[in-house]
Amino acid sequence: MSAFATKRKQLNAGDRLDGRYELLYPYAQGGMATVWLARVKGKHGFEKLYAVKTILPHMAADTAFRNMFLDEARIASRIRHGNVAEIEDLGEDDGHLYMVLEWIQGDSWSKLIAAIIERGDPIPADLMLHIAADTCAGLHAAHELADDLGQSLAVVHRDVSPQNVMVSEAGVVKVIDFGVAKAVGRASEQTRTGLIKGKLEYLAPELALGSAVDRRADVWAVGATLYQTFAGRAPYTGKNDLDVLRRIASGKTPAPLPATVPKPIADVIMASLQPDVGKRVKSAQDFQRLLESVMAFPITPDDTARALRHYLKPRMQARHTAIAEALREAASRTAVPGAAPAPIQQDLLPMRPSFPTLPPEAAPVRSRSIVLLPEHSTAFANAATMAAESIVGTAAPDDEHPPLQPLHKVWLAVATLITLGVWSTVVALAVQSQFDAPRPAPVPSSGSHAQF
Repeated sequence: MSAFATKRKQLNAGDRLDGRYELLYPYAQGGMATVWLARVKGKHGFEKLYAVKTILPHMAADTAFRNMFLDEARIASRIRHGNVAEIEDLGEDDGHLYMVLEWIQGDSWSKLIAAIIERGDPIPADLMLHIAADTCAGLHAAHELADDLGQSLAVVHRDVSPQNVMVSEAGVVKVIDFGVAKAVGRASEQTRTGLIKGKLEYLAPELALGSAVDRRADVWAVGATLYQTFAGRAPYTGKNDLDVLRRIASGKTPAPLPATVPKPIADVIMASLQPDVGKRVKSAQDFQRLLESVMAFPITPDDTARALRHYLKPRMQARHTAIAEALREAASRTAVPGAAPAPIQQDLLPMRPSFPTLPPEAAPVRSRSIVLLPEHSTAFANAATMAAESIVGTAAPDDEHPPLQPLHKVWLAVATLITLGVWSTVVALAVQSQFDAPRPAPVPSSGSHAQF
């Protein structure tokens, strides 16, 4: 039996890890770890929320998994980039190995895509390209990571997917989960026969073949995410996972994207999905630049945040309510010294969307139409609407004009600009008539400027 296989006390809300991180409630749980919302309190009312990942008891005795967990912390903690979730701390308390990450108040890219599909709205192409471009920016920072002597660590994420890309409520994109990342000197890098690292939908051919892997495998995964988003299907499909894996390893290029995707965008995406790595986009940074070059209009974090509010507002409200309730329970525990940890309410357990996290394979392509042409572009429409609102000074709440009603917004902008033009003409004529009229004798001034 492993030395780590000792019996551990089950973690509960109110427990503190190393006396510092107070666990509030389990935000998410997978087959190997639990992610807790936790907080740190300091002097003078200082308080900060964190995400704390803890290994589940049945995995704690697995030396290989412990090494993988430690490797993730070691690799990701070195990355300092706005588009990568930061690792803040690593510790072990009473046999509980844990990792402290920055708390991202938001949702995954996959949930945003699924919410858009659930509503039956067109896919906002510029928004998707923007999220993909920012994902590439974060990945490039990881790929460029070097040791203290300046030697490349050759980091490859290997599990890039829309589930592992977070979008914060402030509209900031963050790459998460470097648990299966490849890096020089990684302790858990010993290969097991038949082990596939990464999700099949986004798996690069070289990973399927067990060949040498570099940063271009992550480029493929970002391209595969966009392909699936716009086409309604993964680059390769089959009867079962084994059939899909065989097709991935076949060396054949994925089928062309639907004709609804404009050629410049389709060309960029397909450039990332070349089975021959020598013909694929060579870096995440290059792919980022290509994606940004085919966007109709730049997307800002505010635009992204607005889309998140529009499509995921119920989830956001539920999360805020859960956090507020957890903080109230924490306050009640603090108010009664020595009180036992409060039980976790069922409605505070990990929130799951009521819709699938990935679009169903059977979804017809026609329901996945995208907004791209200039006269229908979400970005142009949003810009026109914001201009109109700044002119008339009566900006409506987000829910009163959802971000995917482009024609309505364009007509609103046109109507506002026409109205402004008419009023400008009237004012100009009125001013001109004042200049043409005889002026009265000047009144002596006490030093202030004359007011016209």
